[in-house]
Amino acid sequence: MKWQKTRHARMIPLALTGLLLAGQAQTAETPAQKREKQLQERLARSDAQAAALQKRIEQLEKQVAALRGTIAHPAVASAPVGAKPATAAATVAQATPSAPPLRASTAQSSGGSSASRSAPGKFEVDEEAAQRALERTLTQSGALLLPLRTIELTPSYSYRRTEVSNSVPATITTATSPSPTVVLANQRTRRNENIARLDLRAGLPYQSQLEFSLPYNYVRSSQTTDLGGTTSANGSGIGDVTLGLAKTLGRENGWRPDLIGRLSYNFGNGRRTDNNVALLGGYRQLQAEVLALKRQDPLAFFASAFYGKTWEKDGVKPGDVAGLSLSSVLAASPATSLQFGFSQIYRKDQELNGAKVAGSNQTYGVINLGASSVLSRDMTLVSQFGIGLGNDAPKYNFTVSFPILFR
Repeated sequence: MKWQKTRHARMIPLALTGLLLAGQAQTAETPAQKREKQLQERLARSDAQAAALQKRIEQLEKQVAALRGTIAHPAVASAPVGAKPATAAATVAQATPSAPPLRASTAQSSGGSSASRSAPGKFEVDEEAAQRALERTLTQSGALLLPLRTIELTPSYSYRRTEVSNSVPATITTATSPSPTVVLANQRTRRNENIARLDLRAGLPYQSQLEFSLPYNYVRSSQTTDLGGTTSANGSGIGDVTLGLAKTLGRENGWRPDLIGRLSYNFGNGRRTDNNVALLGGYRQLQAEVLALKRQDPLAFFASAFYGKTWEKDGVKPGDVAGLSLSSVLAASPATSLQFGFSQIYRKDQELNGAKVAGSNQTYGVINLGASSVLSRDMTLVSQFGIGLGNDAPKYNFTVSFPILFR
């Protein structure tokens, strides 16, 4: 009997151990089940993060919409009745402390132009870019001077077409009149003038500017008379070097405009003729100019008056020249400006060996149209077109230049 009790006592722990092992065997997970459980946990965390982000995006969209409405309609800002504009702006800033700052426009590529579309058919123009296009055009026109330690190098090409008709003496013989007879014949002179030029401007202290110009001329000329004679020839050569100094004489204040004075000297070192073709230089000249500028951004108006004194060389003295011009410039887009102008030119009679040549004076006008486009931060494309008015005027002309800034 005692032996049986001892046996039963030994069997009870063994039975409990077996039951415990059986339970663990039933609850053990396979590797596949573990991976599936981990994936479900990750998906649950991703869903929670996506929901939080979506909620944050909706809050930011509401804040941006509120800011846009305030910028477009400042009078309707969510501020107390009778509050000043500064108070309304402060109220909006406090209402949306986490909203990112909004720019009136988005900068575009290297052209410097910028604009952003706020609504169909409406654009917000970057005033800084438009100002830059306007100022570059004014600088090229001589109505604005460069800042100190700024240099501008401008290669350019110009073409000018001139057609002049005048009477010249001609000797003829006929079968009925074998002896030579002198008559007046109408002669038409056509000139195609091509000018490659390099201009340099440098900003100096005391609101002044140094100016230098070096041209090269290529001219094709032809003469045709009513008697049937035609001649043509080409000529080329270095033009006259010009050195000048410009100075700001007064700043715009109220009704008073900016005033700029300019003094330039033509050295007359260029060739006068080549292959019996008259070129565009060879005579020394001193020219003085005064220019007035009035700005009403994006518009600018300027007027100038000049007088040029020319000296005699080899018995020939071209007449002194004077002129007036009126122009306006419009910043038509963030990187483009348009120019409209009119110039009136008067040249005195020429002198030959101290005697005036009757009828050699000239008076004519020129209508000028131009456009400037900012190509990059320091480069601009400038194109100009002129139409002559009057018998003495060039028929038409155009110029293309590429001003390059070195800061």
